[in-house]
Amino acid sequence: MKTFSIYILLFAFYHGLFGQLLPGTLDVSGFPSMSQSVADLVTEAGEDDVNYGFESNIDATLITFILDASTDPVFGFTTTSSQNCSENVYRYSVYMHTSNAPQNTIIEAKTTVNSGIRYPATALYDALIVKPLGPRDLTPENGGAYIVIPNNGNAAIKVFEFIGCREDIPIQFRVRPSALSISGNSNFDVFYTVVGSLN
Repeated sequence: MKTFSIYILLFAFYHGLFGQLLPGTLDVSGFPSMSQSVADLVTEAGEDDVNYGFESNIDATLITFILDASTDPVFGFTTTSSQNCSENVYRYSVYMHTSNAPQNTIIEAKTTVNSGIRYPATALYDALIVKPLGPRDLTPENGGAYIVIPNNGNAAIKVFEFIGCREDIPIQFRVRPSALSISGNSNFDVFYTVVGSLN
């Protein structure tokens, strides 16, 4: 009876591991450097510079999110990131906010439909007849148009979501300063929050 109970406990513990999200790593590379010359400033009275603004390159920032390699606690074998991403497909929503953005300056971000690269290129999930989360695609919010990024961590806004692991997702930024913005160099931080879901 004790042996039977131990097997039931081990099975319950092992089964419970697959009912939760696996940990992953977000990698962000690059950040645009943007400047505006005096010639680009508003010259007509009554207009505001916020109507003009300037954009970064579409791929000035690239983000990647993949699941970490893991070691099975019961049997001790190691599973690579590629295997984990192939066998464990989740929905990921990416939220963004800034910190220390210049006053009276609007920071916006966007990406495009299905941007980035699926990781791995083919997964076990792709062979399923019924895909519970839909295809392993990326869907931007707001139809791919720019979204204003709040300068407040409590008000982070969803910019896009994707199914399964993904590499090299390009993020394009637009800065829309106001005539009320203070001139000079400004450095601000952009924070990305990835929220995983099983449905």
